[in-house]
Amino acid sequence: MWPTNTSLVDLLNNYGVSQSVQPIDFVTNPSEVQFPLPNDNDFGFDEPNSQFSEDSVSESLSDVGDESDDNLNETPIVSKSPIMNFMNDIGDEGDDDVVDIQEKIYLDFWNEFENKIRLGMLFENKDRVKKAVRLWSIKQNREFKQSVKLLEGEEGSSNTDPYTPQCAWYVHAMKKKNHHMWKITRWVDAHNCFGSCRCNDNISLNSATIAFYIIHSIEKDNAYLVKHIQADIKNILNVDVSYWKAWHGRRKVIENIYGTWESNFAELPKYIATLQTSNPNTAVKWFHYPNGSSHVATFKYIFWAFGPAINAFHLCRPVISIGACHLKGSYKGKMLIVVTKDANNNILPVSYAIVDEETIHSWSWFLYQFIHFVAQDRQLCVISDRHQGIIHAMANLEEWKEPLGYHRFCLRHIRSNLMKKYKNVRLKSFCWDIGSTIEKRKFVKYKKQIKAINLEAWQYLDQIDKSQWCLFYDENRRWGSLTTNISESMNNALRGARQLPIRACIELTFNRTVQLFRKHSDAAMNCNTPLPSRMWRLFHKRDTSAQIHTLTEFNYNEVIINIHAHVVSAWQMERFPCSHALAVCRFRGDNPFSIINHVYTTVTYKQQYNDGFSPLPHVDYWLEADWSIQADNSKCAVGRGQRRAN
Repeated sequence: MWPTNTSLVDLLNNYGVSQSVQPIDFVTNPSEVQFPLPNDNDFGFDEPNSQFSEDSVSESLSDVGDESDDNLNETPIVSKSPIMNFMNDIGDEGDDDVVDIQEKIYLDFWNEFENKIRLGMLFENKDRVKKAVRLWSIKQNREFKQSVKLLEGEEGSSNTDPYTPQCAWYVHAMKKKNHHMWKITRWVDAHNCFGSCRCNDNISLNSATIAFYIIHSIEKDNAYLVKHIQADIKNILNVDVSYWKAWHGRRKVIENIYGTWESNFAELPKYIATLQTSNPNTAVKWFHYPNGSSHVATFKYIFWAFGPAINAFHLCRPVISIGACHLKGSYKGKMLIVVTKDANNNILPVSYAIVDEETIHSWSWFLYQFIHFVAQDRQLCVISDRHQGIIHAMANLEEWKEPLGYHRFCLRHIRSNLMKKYKNVRLKSFCWDIGSTIEKRKFVKYKKQIKAINLEAWQYLDQIDKSQWCLFYDENRRWGSLTTNISESMNNALRGARQLPIRACIELTFNRTVQLFRKHSDAAMNCNTPLPSRMWRLFHKRDTSAQIHTLTEFNYNEVIINIHAHVVSAWQMERFPCSHALAVCRFRGDNPFSIINHVYTTVTYKQQYNDGFSPLPHVDYWLEADWSIQADNSKCAVGRGQRRAN
């Protein structure tokens, strides 16, 4: 007899046997049998109200198949439904202390990737048995329903429905005393009743089973869309999955990896404290609901900006793009972001915030934190859409009023709003042309064309301050940036973070910023040209065009005036020479790099990513905070609409 405390490894070494055997398929007609799924518990969660005994499990599934095996004398099963029933057999641990000879020869362990079930197969615990039967059943395209099996003679053990078909399919597993593992001791593979799926949406396929199949995909990509889950499960199991079942499966995986939304709020104060201690220049500001106490706050807003990103921002051009995106998890809210461009024209995220809604108050609070703790004394141009909260904040906060700050609108949003009112393809084209031109004659031309198509459309555009959407009236504040595309791109890059609980969301922005800095730091250190790679290619492209320009010299000062009058504003707008400016430099023998703003140089590029991040210690060493925070329950998703997250 084996000692009760013998480990699995010792058992294998003592008997010199293999951990696996050749698979034996006990399904007489696999085409008629489908594979079962685990219940909600099978994804690693406890099951406090389990219907299984501590020691044994029996299962019975109704199905269309061969007649039952007359040589096997099985205990009668109470069936409440023509759908397959997952039954529990109540018994004692083990049969006896005698070691089964077969167990000395074969140790046949269940492998969830093979998804086979055989007589004599071993399992680590009861949950693995249940999971194996469910997965196998789904694969065989079978449905079953879990119920409690009563022993013969107990009240309610007889079948009160004479018309309910009795299925001969049966599997019995019990915990063995000699090695404390669960073993399939009886297996009947025949079926004699209808139990195949009535539709392609297998009821046995629950969210926990979906989570089992998608966990690796979500570990690779947090933004794994629900529609992709549905498609992948269909491809793997040939089962149609509802949107909500796939959504709940994804949520189970996220909570298993990153913790629940409640635990994330509980961890947030000490995570933030540790983050600021490890990276001292990081700015974090809170705003709580007034109904909290001195020790327990109710969350409303949080603002954060990482120290190295703040330092890099002060070496960038003084133009920022701001925007907002929806959070997709159980906590309703918005993420606000500020982004800019570095010396190589790469997107640089500067600061973030999580707020409950996009309102005048939330945008005013966010922009106030940004100007005080990130921008400080810099004169900035802000490009955004026409959200009333942003417009109000820029017009009323003293720190953002001109000339301290300038507000410009995204031309793409202007055009989109125009198209909602006046659907016309030609108007769409002319709206972009008039907003992006820097020449007066072209501005007048496009204005006339818009009026000719629809006078009301021009009146709509004319009501908007032209300095906020026309480059011709911009006074070179926006450095040639027409849209908020960089903030939209950043929203797309953070789509995975938007699915996560709040602490994990902030942690993901930290990790992504660290990766970005490491990538651009390596690129900057290996750059041996006067300008970073993107700007260097742009310079050469314009310099090539400059070689075909023809210049006429009237006198030394009038070369630029007469030859370059219509483009000199473009050069001043971008602070980077166009082909005409480079042609003049060539003609006069001037150094073209002398007219390039320092924000585009390799020296600046290296300085921007010179600062590094410090890693956070293990969670066991996080600093304890002297206060705690709780979520606002009114912002927790309870309706179906909020759960519709892709």
